[in-house]
Amino acid sequence: MTLRPAAVAAPPPEADEIGAARCPEVPRHDARALTCSAGLAHIVLDGVAYTLRITRNGKLILTK
Repeated sequence: MTLRPAAVAAPPPEADEIGAARCPEVPRHDARALTCSAGLAHIVLDGVAYTLRITRNGKLILTK
């Protein structure tokens, strides 16, 4: 009796691969244009709001 190896399902595509299929180029956005003069923007992912903030030192912080 010979044993055959069990069929292995292909792993799900990575998020980067899914995004690459939809957008051939990585979208590029200017953070200052997104945040306007307030330096804040709200970004929603799956119904959850995140805050993008530009610090005084010109760094970006993304918080839930």
